[in-house]
Amino acid sequence: MAEQYFKGRRVLLTLGPTREFWDGVRFLSNPSSGLMGAALAVAAWLRGAEVIAVCGPGAPWLPQGVERIDVVSALDMMAAAEAHFAAADYACFCAAVADFRPAHTSADKLKKADLAEGPAGDPSLPLTANPDILATLAALKNAGQRVIAFAAETGNLAAHAVDKLKRKRADMLVGNLVNQPQSGFGGDNNTVQIWDLHGRHEQLPVMAKTEVAWRIWDWALKL
Repeated sequence: MAEQYFKGRRVLLTLGPTREFWDGVRFLSNPSSGLMGAALAVAAWLRGAEVIAVCGPGAPWLPQGVERIDVVSALDMMAAAEAHFAAADYACFCAAVADFRPAHTSADKLKKADLAEGPAGDPSLPLTANPDILATLAALKNAGQRVIAFAAETGNLAAHAVDKLKRKRADMLVGNLVNQPQSGFGGDNNTVQIWDLHGRHEQLPVMAKTEVAWRIWDWALKL
């Protein structure tokens, strides 16, 4: 039986990818599996928290004790997270949210002839910005709330992570490189670094995402 350090606490998580459809069959997305977020949800629940998980498409199974809200797009995820943020003691934004969505969409499958523009027939797909879920909600946090952010990078991790931590007003940030073995999207293992606003930093070795989740919550208890 895990120590119930989060008994009486409410934890909100976002996890998995979002899908931004531009016609009836095509969408913009990313390779996120939701495994890291699911591990965090289960670990918080095992330690006594009341957990609400806002899950993008394809996110893994979660136990019945976790309240699961399935969404598709970034706008869907924003609405669900916003509805539960005020009541959360910890908000963990683990999802890989698409930064942009198509400016124009169609419920039907678009044909090549519908997409072609100009003499070369090259397609054009104008984009519009999605809401920044992390920054929007972190700006609303009260003195008792703690916000945990994630950064998936392909290089210069420390600089990007520390900048994101401060700029988006998170209390703690977990970062990893997604273009290296046993780190990032899809796999069962992860290699992460953790920073917080108190200036603390730790590089964790390669370990299972379930164990990474446990270590992340250990850090969160110190915020």
